[in-house]
Amino acid sequence: MHVLRKVLTATAAAVVAVVGSVAATGTASAAAGCRVDYTVASQWQGGFQANVQVTNLGDPVTGWDLRFSFGAGQVVSQLWNGVVTQSGAAVSVRNAPYNASLPGNGSASFGFTGTSTGSNPVPTTFTLNGVTCTGRPVTPTSTPSTSPTSTPTQSPRPTTTPSPTPTTGPVTVGARQLVADMGAGWNLGNQLEANIDGVPSETAWGNPVVTGALLDRVKAAGFRTVRIPVSYLAKIGPAPSHTVDPAWLARIQEVVDLAYDRGLHVIINMHGDGYKSVGGAWLICDAANQDQIRDKYRAVWQQVATRFQGYGGRLIFESMNENFDGQYGAPTQPCYSNINAYNQIFVDTVRRTGGTNTSRWLLVPGWNTNIDYTTGGYGFVIPTDQHRSSAIPANEQRLMISAHYYDPWDFTGTESGAITQWGPNATDRARTSTWGQQDFMDAQLKKMHDAFVVKGYPVFIGEYGSIDKTAFDASNDRYRADYARTLVATAKKYGAATAYWDNGHNGQYGFALFDRRTATVTEQGIIDAIMGR
Repeated sequence: MHVLRKVLTATAAAVVAVVGSVAATGTASAAAGCRVDYTVASQWQGGFQANVQVTNLGDPVTGWDLRFSFGAGQVVSQLWNGVVTQSGAAVSVRNAPYNASLPGNGSASFGFTGTSTGSNPVPTTFTLNGVTCTGRPVTPTSTPSTSPTSTPTQSPRPTTTPSPTPTTGPVTVGARQLVADMGAGWNLGNQLEANIDGVPSETAWGNPVVTGALLDRVKAAGFRTVRIPVSYLAKIGPAPSHTVDPAWLARIQEVVDLAYDRGLHVIINMHGDGYKSVGGAWLICDAANQDQIRDKYRAVWQQVATRFQGYGGRLIFESMNENFDGQYGAPTQPCYSNINAYNQIFVDTVRRTGGTNTSRWLLVPGWNTNIDYTTGGYGFVIPTDQHRSSAIPANEQRLMISAHYYDPWDFTGTESGAITQWGPNATDRARTSTWGQQDFMDAQLKKMHDAFVVKGYPVFIGEYGSIDKTAFDASNDRYRADYARTLVATAKKYGAATAYWDNGHNGQYGFALFDRRTATVTEQGIIDAIMGR
């Protein structure tokens, strides 16, 4: 783990998880009804974050207005996936343009941050389009007076369990087409893997809550894949069930949906749970209690995979991130054997949850996602895939191999102004690293091609990028763009997909391409380079 690109700012407040669930409903239609689930996902001194999901149990609506009142002076400060107005305690949340329609049994979600001066009780009453929420369908007792008496009234929806949303069939896209479809990728870094003392919170490292407006901007910039790092840490309950906090899983799903519902490919992984430098980390390959670690790992992935089993092939799971024993020398045994075992548990567990997971593309890394230690005979073993769908042709794979690329680190990550230029266009050799130039990059990515792509396993360079050193060299952005352009082009040449590492930090030593608070582009030149423009 390179601490710089993972953590640049952190709030000092401790985050305490608070969960409150309210069953309530309402809708405006002939057959009305809905359920509202309101959860306080995190809470700190003077503030909190809440997630709200409204499920329509009645006839379809084409626009919605959810209203409720706070009971202790709370104030909404920022809301995403909707438009909020507040007058005193009364709050009204109207739909955003992209989530206005709610079919029968359909859901919409929004979230917000708020301020509180003392207690933070959950609202107890909700109305949707003027109808009080009750948690069940409400059928009018008579035909509305506005309807002609000759017009037959519509039969109410049955009160039995609603039909499940149809799931997609097996994933049929092959390796080459997958890489082409994924296009250029982008990392939503320092968000769902952020934490304070081992308690995950998406705002813990200084970024704002993730919004649909940000994902709109990412898509408009040309990115077609979003990688979403996730940490679980203290959100995991005790053995034997190791239950993941439902509110945390719900927020993960909301963020996934923000990207997935926009037609993007989405990758979610287990990110910080294997870092020795993170408080509460437990997926430690050289720890003594491997049986307990494997049980916990299996339980978490079983819950995550089950939650997403109905999503189509644009959703990809990644087993872990940069897992190793903390030293940057050659891999050690049995630590590498344990990493291989985690990957195998991951594949088996996901496949056994059924649904689209039996054919979904799954992404696995080697030692520290290092190219040399994944390809060079140091012990990496590709998992077997014996539980995959029989619909997958025998000559096709559904496993991808993950690697990261930050060479040379003195250009891409070292926090100093010494090395600010890269590549054949460099004008000052004193500011250019003595290694890791274009020929080295080509040779490294060719190793991945020769080891995996030729065997049908697509490669994903899940992180790459370079920090902003324009404070030391005004021309630095030109070389950052050259680096990104060359990496993406070289990866494409060797059949690999890519995702730029963005940690949300702009300015000196930042990786960001966007301002997440305003959903605007901050590094158009680097984006143009990534897109080949």
